[in-house]
Amino acid sequence: MEFTQIAYCCTVPFLLLFSWMGKKKNIFLLSNSIAVSNLLVMGYAVFLIRQMIGFYQLGKQLQISPQEPPPPIDIAAVRLLLVILLPFLSLLKPVRNNRLFSLLLLGLLYWNNPVTYWNTYDLFTKIPVYLSAFCAGYALLWLMKQLPYQSRPQ
Repeated sequence: MEFTQIAYCCTVPFLLLFSWMGKKKNIFLLSNSIAVSNLLVMGYAVFLIRQMIGFYQLGKQLQISPQEPPPPIDIAAVRLLLVILLPFLSLLKPVRNNRLFSLLLLGLLYWNNPVTYWNTYDLFTKIPVYLSAFCAGYALLWLMKQLPYQSRPQ
């Protein structure tokens, strides 16, 4: 799931650009792709939550206890908290397709994990896995009739 952030940061800027410049009939396909991408970032948030739980369990296992009081909340902690909590807003139908929300999430993901720190090891295995997850997310939204083109007035 760590590749989801990289794939989101690589594809969504193009989807947003094409949706602002595209023709009206192509905008619906692009907005569907943006909605699915926003929904898949929730998997990345769950991945981060699982990593935090793992760090806590490791600290308990090694019996590491802080000797001094914990530092006040800094900007990195707030940023990580936003990266974990903001993707869950994409469960709301109006937010999922919002371009401003996608732009905000994109900037936050770039800020949290800059391009120089991306893990591109075994990229040719991660890309098909992400495409499969994308297709599964698209199918799930289609079956639940939650895609943006399915909710527009006829």
